[in-house]
Amino acid sequence: MAFIPTPLANPVIAPRVTTSMRSTPYISPSEYRFAPTSVATNALAAGSSSPATDSIASLAQTISRASGMIDTYVFGQNSGSFAANLTIESGWNKVKPDGTVGVQCNLFPILELVGIALGPTPSAIVSLDPGSAGDISIGTQTFTLPGSWSSGIVRPYFGQWPSVNGSLYMVWSYVACWPNAQLGASALAGATSITLTPPSPGGTQLYGIYPGTQLTIHDGSNTEVVGVAATPTGLTVSLSAPLAYSHTVPTAPDFVRVSAIPWDVEQATISLTSVLIKARGFRAEIVGQLGSQPSRKAAAQAGALEDYTLALELLHDYRAVYLH
Repeated sequence: MAFIPTPLANPVIAPRVTTSMRSTPYISPSEYRFAPTSVATNALAAGSSSPATDSIASLAQTISRASGMIDTYVFGQNSGSFAANLTIESGWNKVKPDGTVGVQCNLFPILELVGIALGPTPSAIVSLDPGSAGDISIGTQTFTLPGSWSSGIVRPYFGQWPSVNGSLYMVWSYVACWPNAQLGASALAGATSITLTPPSPGGTQLYGIYPGTQLTIHDGSNTEVVGVAATPTGLTVSLSAPLAYSHTVPTAPDFVRVSAIPWDVEQATISLTSVLIKARGFRAEIVGQLGSQPSRKAAAQAGALEDYTLALELLHDYRAVYLH
């Protein structure tokens, strides 16, 4: 009989659980239909009593699956995402002889550090004074805590706290990657602000958007690039110039995406969506190959080899960086 440990009186919950298992579509149904794919999508729900409505719902679900495949393939885990959001991580980090502590983040490029706590053990961590943030250096993939701060602020000097092999336990929250949201309210041409939806259900703020950030409003022939004038207030984004076109929020599950996601990730999503639509009869075999040696024979049988190969090529450099 297998040994079963006695349940802990107070189970230990990893800090990251509140920001794990996030998935976001990298294109909208309208974007896919607007792209030159030559793939028909009006009959995806054949036999349905509402074929038009159910077909777009089926397309939206297919896009979500394609986006999730990208996350798993690139990040090697289902909690990674290209969409900027609040991420919480934790772990032990070595204190260098000069007292500095370098921290590697799972997601990057790092855009913003939100909070940091550290201590000799997980039960004795102390949150850093927000006033010390100016002394923290942020790189693309890492950030570094200095050896000391001004009087009265926590100082992670080597040996000052009892530590395990010269390490400190840390919990940190940060924002990384690229903003990827949906238009939350219709906007008329000439408007100087837009309202977006939060990245998480029930959220009240946006992440990864700063003064000077460029966002693309993906809206078919009315697609335009806008600049951000100021840090968003709640879910409202002030623009540096008036909108050139009007944008109407469509009926769900379709949406107008407002994003800075790299073009190659968007194109990879389009290609993988085409693979899933074309390869409905071969889906289990093809999807299972993402992350391992792809079955080109299966993709070829479904007439999706070109789309499948293009998607892997577009994602290769991202995967190589994240899984190095």
